[in-house]
Amino acid sequence: MLKWYISKPHLIFSILIAFAFMGIIGFFSMPRDLFPPADRPQIAVVVQEPGATAKYIADHTASVIERQLYTISGIRRVYSTSNDGFCTVTAEFHYSKPLAEAKTDVANALSKVQNLLPKDILPPQIYEITSYTPPVMVLTVSPKKDSHLSLEDVRYIAENQIKNEILRTNAVANVDVFGGYTKEIHIQIDNAKLSSYGLSPQDVINAIQKSNNDMPLGIMINKDTQNTFILKTEAKSLDELKNIQITKDVKLSDVAKVEFGIKPPTAMYQGNGKEGIALAIQRPYGGAVLSAISAVEEVLPKIKAQFPQLNIDISDTQKELVKLSNENMLEALRDAIIFTSLVIFLFLANLRMTIIAALSIPFVYLATIAFMWLFGIGFNTVSLTGVILALGMLVDDAIVILENIERHLFELKKSPVEAAIDGTKEVMLVVFGGTVATASVIFPMLFVGDFPEKIFRPLAGTLLIAIFVSYVVSITLIPILAIKFLKNADKKSVWELKINQLMLAWLNPLKNIYIDWIKTLIHKKKIRPLAVMPLVILFVMSLRLIPFTGRDLMPPMDTGIVKANVVFNSNTSIWQVNQEVKKIQDYIYSLGNVKRVSVAIGTEPGVLTISGGTPQTASFTITFVNRFERKETIWQLEDKIRDYIHTLPNIKYADVYDYGATALSSIKANLDVTLYSDNLEALNKTGNAILEIANNTPGLKSASKSWDMDKIEYEFKIDKQKTALYNTTPYAAAVQVSAGLQGQISSVLTIPNETGFLIRVILSPEQRSYIDQFKSYLIKTPKGFVPLEALGEFTQKAEPTIITRQALDYTQDVYGYRGTNAISHIMENFQKEFEKYAKNHPGFPLPNIKIEQTGDIQQMMDSMGRMFKAILIGLVILYLVLAAVFKSWKDPVAIMLAIPLSIIGGSWSLLIADKHMCLPAIMGFILLAGIIVKNSILIIEFIKTYREKGYSKEEAILESVNIRTRPVMMTAFGTAVGMIPIALEWAIGLERLSPLAVVAIGGLIVGTFLSLVYVPFFYYLIDKGEENEKTANT
Repeated sequence: MLKWYISKPHLIFSILIAFAFMGIIGFFSMPRDLFPPADRPQIAVVVQEPGATAKYIADHTASVIERQLYTISGIRRVYSTSNDGFCTVTAEFHYSKPLAEAKTDVANALSKVQNLLPKDILPPQIYEITSYTPPVMVLTVSPKKDSHLSLEDVRYIAENQIKNEILRTNAVANVDVFGGYTKEIHIQIDNAKLSSYGLSPQDVINAIQKSNNDMPLGIMINKDTQNTFILKTEAKSLDELKNIQITKDVKLSDVAKVEFGIKPPTAMYQGNGKEGIALAIQRPYGGAVLSAISAVEEVLPKIKAQFPQLNIDISDTQKELVKLSNENMLEALRDAIIFTSLVIFLFLANLRMTIIAALSIPFVYLATIAFMWLFGIGFNTVSLTGVILALGMLVDDAIVILENIERHLFELKKSPVEAAIDGTKEVMLVVFGGTVATASVIFPMLFVGDFPEKIFRPLAGTLLIAIFVSYVVSITLIPILAIKFLKNADKKSVWELKINQLMLAWLNPLKNIYIDWIKTLIHKKKIRPLAVMPLVILFVMSLRLIPFTGRDLMPPMDTGIVKANVVFNSNTSIWQVNQEVKKIQDYIYSLGNVKRVSVAIGTEPGVLTISGGTPQTASFTITFVNRFERKETIWQLEDKIRDYIHTLPNIKYADVYDYGATALSSIKANLDVTLYSDNLEALNKTGNAILEIANNTPGLKSASKSWDMDKIEYEFKIDKQKTALYNTTPYAAAVQVSAGLQGQISSVLTIPNETGFLIRVILSPEQRSYIDQFKSYLIKTPKGFVPLEALGEFTQKAEPTIITRQALDYTQDVYGYRGTNAISHIMENFQKEFEKYAKNHPGFPLPNIKIEQTGDIQQMMDSMGRMFKAILIGLVILYLVLAAVFKSWKDPVAIMLAIPLSIIGGSWSLLIADKHMCLPAIMGFILLAGIIVKNSILIIEFIKTYREKGYSKEEAILESVNIRTRPVMMTAFGTAVGMIPIALEWAIGLERLSPLAVVAIGGLIVGTFLSLVYVPFFYYLIDKGEENEKTANT
């Protein structure tokens, strides 16, 4: 077979070139992202109930929907947040639940409880929440100074013309408009004038609804024609609205001021230091970040030309982060190829051999990319890390074959053709066994499940593709190239010989040390325990290092993006928050190196892409220049911003943290202590205690609560006897109060091809802004008008800012954000502070409070458990594969004993590099096991080969070490230097994966040096096929 395809080089080149061509197409076609999508499928139900308090909505709307959603199959958890006026109920599903099916199930569940919900709610809205929900770009639209446009005018233009223009692009799925200033028509009634005519707000509302409505009356049919008949009463302007007759003698303008206004704001927005309206752009499900951004950038010049009176700026974008990360990764790949090629050249001291290896690299990569494209694996930091790591796999196979071809050529004095065929044939099955062994360790990662599978499946898939592609290229292309390049190369050049002498100057003494040490271990049994015990001690110490170095779900990373949630005092107006945010932005820009700042204040119901929370919460996204262009780390900048914010008045909490601080968007903070109870007061009391504990926990930079019970709420208790005295009802009074205070939408002023303007009937601002004024609001009754305060009693009390629920109970969360400390260390510190507080405060925690850790630690424990299970499965598969390859139950044991040797190096390298044990580090140990076992296979196979030739066991072992030291060292160093760009984090986002390379490099170096002695020695001890003779029988 080998001779057959080596004799047909054109066929081999044609196949390889075809795959290379597919790889080039795939390279330019594959979507590019920062990380693979990993969020669980979620469906959010947003229900609006204007005028309702958060407590009322939580008890009458959210809780009803929650109970029904828990009946859906595949549900993981259901949680809700209730604000004044609306609630969001979120159903989070397991990864196995298809998103479309989840959305359908939620819609069906909602229909079953529709009759149980309050009658005054607006139709519920259902939204998908995935990794594709966050905006890929946010535009800030603001008026130019000389434009004379107001922000409500800007909102109207953005919500109609600009949004429509962007939505016409295929790469954009949705555009959310955010920032308040929704333009509408206000009918500002004068309560005194209205009552003087004997009218109520409801009379005004009824008059508008009856007089501002075009009505189809029917169809007029005769013998020859057919025509529709329509009644036209709809107003086309403010003047027409003013002339609507309320009664025969009273027009609308007699009792109200009719003018444009804005919807009572629950949200505002600032971008790049300017107040404006945000356009948050979403990509479609499965769409690429850069494709969506490019599509918007193409249409932006046209929009700017169409609206010259507007400033349209990019205040947030993922473009630079994703693009720079991908470019950095490709540069790291380039550097890895250079480093690896240099190692090959230094070890082989043969330029032609190095060129052969270098020429095979593009074919491996392009073929790997071709298969990645075919299997739907996109370009991101994780998959590109797999591509870089694949270099080590290629080097491993190529070096073994090249080194063996060289040995046949120079030492055995064969012709180039014979050397290529015999050298390849001698090791191709061994290399294949190593390839399968490596694949068997990685393969379980494809099915580990949950979050680790989502993150590492692209890495494992890329590696599996690469190792088999590299094997095929190594046994086909390399011998063909060797025949071509090694003609007339029966001896090395002068400078190649000098390089070879330099390499042998340290390699031969090293081989002699190995051989002497193995001889000593074979012949002096008393020394064996002394030789093995240090390894056992080092291995145990290595395992003990893991708690010391700390454990993480994923390492922190410096992407140049800082997130901040700033919570002001609960009764601060949104206008005041808006002013304070400007001060914070001014300080941020004074730090320098700032590219963009995006600030969302409050929330707009149904907008999930960009949100701040309550009107007292501002959510910042601050983009600095990348870490290669500034001196300060992102964590140093966070400290400065946090410290400044705390100097401002009215600040309650300031959580400042790095983008991607948590691995999943559903994990709210690094530390998240969730409290459950049916008693809100008990929750708040316990939450205050947990907050104090978190603030005293070393390693946490900030702490906050999800809500506080300090929002001032006015409660009006109607006296039913007094309402009866005036022949009215509490409900009739409440309708008039609601219409006056928050207003009521009575109709719409229609604008062709646009959304039009809602017409809101509401009291004039001076009559509804303060409680003392509102007490005198006149209520119409059958016995005349009466002040509101005459019908009941006003009280004031503190209520929660929002109501959160989960697992069919009220909840409160205490959040804690770290800098770079390991989450395991933070949890240990928190537990100590918790126990200290409980000791000093008898009765804490309260018996009716359930406390649960739902932050990084919960996901970390689950993910690590899955990873270790995958490792166990991989080791079992590895043993069975080795047993099948070597036709022995004992030989695999000697080979696999190399794994603990490499763990020693991997564990200590984490400590030296100041890295935490995390999912990428565990993946590094898995990869390390595959590589180190591959090298051990070569050693054992050569031992067995030489024994078949008649060598004694000792002679076979010594000869194997003598021959295999150079290729084993070469593969180890070649693979290790190829990982240097990852370990040194030469690309944005590689902080997340650098522990993988650190483990692999340290483990490879230490494991290789130790395995060249101890793997043959373990084989000597385990194999009892012949007596352990002291001398050879030749």
